[in-house]
Amino acid sequence: MLITREMDYTLRILRALHQNGMLSAAAVARLEHMQKAITLKLLNRLLAAGIVESRRGASGGYFLKRRCEDMCVYDLFQVLGEPPLINRCQREGYTCENFPQGGCGICRELCRIQRTLDQELRRTPLSDIF
Repeated sequence: MLITREMDYTLRILRALHQNGMLSAAAVARLEHMQKAITLKLLNRLLAAGIVESRRGASGGYFLKRRCEDMCVYDLFQVLGEPPLINRCQREGYTCENFPQGGCGICRELCRIQRTLDQELRRTPLSDIF
């Protein structure tokens, strides 16, 4: 698993909106020291996922549709389409080439670690880390 730059930027966008309310994409980019193009790209993904809303016009901008108290880092992995998997054997439907009839001890241990990771990524609301 890797916290990608997109995940980092998504967290920073949500932090800016959580702390400041409605902001333009340019204001978010400026506050979080990000390029406007990537900010817009990620805001559009958050918009499509129903996490933010936008208002047009001179006094418009982006604002949170979902409360940060109701979201966690795990939710953002789902929105970005990047499951937080520690190994390929964690993918749904994966068949271990070494032990196709039920996986190996390594896969079983990685599955245990994956369950713990998933639990931790769901533990803390975003509002607590912002």
